[in-house]
Amino acid sequence: MKKPLTRGRALGILLFTALCVIMGVKFFSVFAVGSPDAGLDGVTAVSAVPAALPPAGGVPGQALIHEAVQELPPAPAPALPVPLFPLEYALAPIPLDPWDMLTFPVQNWRDSRFELFSWDRYPEILILDISTKEMQDRLLKRLAFFAEKAGFRGRLAYDHEIAHLHGWNAHNYRAEDLAVFFETARRTGFPLLDEEWELEAMLLRAGVLRVDSASRIVPGRGAVLSLTRESVPALRTRFMAHEVFHGLYFIYEDFREFSRQRWEAFPEFGRRFLLTFFEIQAYCTEYDFLVINEFMGHLLQLPLSQAPWYFGQHVPNRLFREGFSHALPGRYEVRDGGVRFWPDLADAFTAEAEVFSRYVDERWGLVAGRVWRHR
Repeated sequence: MKKPLTRGRALGILLFTALCVIMGVKFFSVFAVGSPDAGLDGVTAVSAVPAALPPAGGVPGQALIHEAVQELPPAPAPALPVPLFPLEYALAPIPLDPWDMLTFPVQNWRDSRFELFSWDRYPEILILDISTKEMQDRLLKRLAFFAEKAGFRGRLAYDHEIAHLHGWNAHNYRAEDLAVFFETARRTGFPLLDEEWELEAMLLRAGVLRVDSASRIVPGRGAVLSLTRESVPALRTRFMAHEVFHGLYFIYEDFREFSRQRWEAFPEFGRRFLLTFFEIQAYCTEYDFLVINEFMGHLLQLPLSQAPWYFGQHVPNRLFREGFSHALPGRYEVRDGGVRFWPDLADAFTAEAEVFSRYVDERWGLVAGRVWRHR
């Protein structure tokens, strides 16, 4: 005699049938694709988060030299890098003159956090104008340590290592260092911030980074620079000039060679003074490419009329106050208000700034302190 199909028995049969179907699909996917974590194309997905964090010392990177990316070993990557931030949602740069970027209304930004521009004369140079220093840190602080900071250059630092340390008020990075940074993060599964992956997507979309045939992130052409709206107008003007000249240094070999020759011929007392100034800001002064770039940038960031004040008074008084008087020439003057002034530094750096200003004027129609069209 058949037992009646009660409501309970019917529910049990349905649950048993559903379980069989699920187990069958799971069994099929494992043997048909090769891994329960594989995607639809049969390639195992790559996670942006490592299975276990490396030691607090960070993840080793590659040497930051022109050929660095080519030295990275091939990795078993998917056909295209994992779309950690969709390229179609990344901002495309707005081409503008640098002065127009400085004065571009915030209310017209496409994203309230930042706006992305490119220099209309040299569109491979990207400029991020960022709402706050905190947002700038989320986008670029780790890059600063990876590319330029003493004790950190060449490795990915974890947030807890650098949270209490200062990044920069404005930033500049060439395509080569950006490629090593992002490829190292992908290859090691380093947990970058969402904003950092978004930056990568903007760089890929703009061509500063590209993907090679081995699915690696490699340099395209150009650089990315940044400054923030929290800086006062006078500093924003200085930062824009400073960073844009860095951009030209990155993309023009003749400018790099000129700067190198001028650095090597510069008086020893001036080099000692400037290296000390860079050291107290935590620049990696063993990296000549960076030192020469900053030598050039500091010379060209202000109008020539301000060079004696900056190099003869402003910077040396900071070194004096912070206990680095050994890096200063012995002769100084005491001016009104008891302010010390070092005439030898003022003369040497002002003369050098004049040489650099003539060079950029003849090369690009620019001068010290101005990277925009005549106004």
